[in-house]
Amino acid sequence: MTKTEIAKTIIDICQNDASFCKDIKGGDPKSFLSEIADDMSEKDFLFSVDKYLATFKVWGHLYFYKKRANTYISFRVRRYGNSLFITQAEKDLPFSKGDEIVAIDGMTIERAAQKFAAFFDSDPPDRQGERWETVIAHAAAVTVRSRKTFDYPVRADIERQTSEPSCVCKFLNKDCYYIKLTNFFDEGDISSIVNYASKDITCTKNLIIDLRNNCGGSDTVFLSLLKFLLAEDDPMCGKPIFTGEDDILYTERNADGRIKLYKEYLESTTSDEVRRYIVERIEEQTRNKGKGFLPAKPDGFLFPTKGTRCPEKVVVLTDYYCASSAESFVEIASRLQKVTVIGRPTMGVNDYANLTYFDFGEYVLHYPISRSKAIDSGNGTRGKGLQPDIFIPWTPQHIFDDIDLAKAIDWLTTTSK
Repeated sequence: MTKTEIAKTIIDICQNDASFCKDIKGGDPKSFLSEIADDMSEKDFLFSVDKYLATFKVWGHLYFYKKRANTYISFRVRRYGNSLFITQAEKDLPFSKGDEIVAIDGMTIERAAQKFAAFFDSDPPDRQGERWETVIAHAAAVTVRSRKTFDYPVRADIERQTSEPSCVCKFLNKDCYYIKLTNFFDEGDISSIVNYASKDITCTKNLIIDLRNNCGGSDTVFLSLLKFLLAEDDPMCGKPIFTGEDDILYTERNADGRIKLYKEYLESTTSDEVRRYIVERIEEQTRNKGKGFLPAKPDGFLFPTKGTRCPEKVVVLTDYYCASSAESFVEIASRLQKVTVIGRPTMGVNDYANLTYFDFGEYVLHYPISRSKAIDSGNGTRGKGLQPDIFIPWTPQHIFDDIDLAKAIDWLTTTSK
């Protein structure tokens, strides 16, 4: 497909297949198409698509990329005041974490936010980091304030060299066990974690589950973790785990994409319960293909009929970069007696969820096909996220000190829940 044909298909999907189509108009398609030329550079094409998709404000669950050639900058940023503070940087760069970006292509950060308002006009500044990285990747240079102030030509790499481990399990002290998870992609990984840490967790007074920077995955992957969060006499014992009500948009395009994804999940799962669920979903997509919006069928997953005595208290750490299935985990956990959520609001992407994809061959578009009925009662999370029980505002000091974790340990040590 040509770039123009791809752009027209993206517009069609956003208007007819994506589950936000009945609520969100988005940007002007004619204006978007006027930017597209079949001979334009890859960099400009990808940025034009990103700008158009940004007008829908469906962060995290609507994105487009080129296969095997994603462009990332070699550092990460977060806005605070009128600067972008560098929170992570590769070793070969002439600046390091804690330094500031004060201009992009000669524009102040405030001026750049106005120019690229589609990326930034719906959320507070501290919830915009990844979008600034998209803007920077398209820029020629940024002005960095380090030991001195200088211009740095932007380099977009194929992939970042530095990444967090997907899981960390350890004792923080004799009374507190810590689990950090950066995704819920692989059921086998989570099962291994549960098997490895189960004895330690159930003999420990306190548990911290760190979901900051957890980009999500599949809700079925985290089910085995929930037993640690359930008190022996919790009112949720034996009750449904997933209580939200959704509508699913069954277009032909959506059904084809979801069936492909479900078959991939089916090959990777070892749980009979999850396999049953996936088979039912495949049959459901096949049966309802082309029928438009229909209520989602309850999944039937239940909490254990009895919880555990230990851990006695559980803290879940969250931040804006806690998204998708990680948000589902937070929403479920926050209903349980043992659990306190500490940090900052989550990304707030689950109003429109259950992603499918359209494969253009060289490019891929991911988009949601479910719509939460909470939107109709004004209880959606888009632009707000899930609120923590204890809010800790982000400041540049977080770059160097784990303020959230220190607060969690202090709370567990000094508070009776």
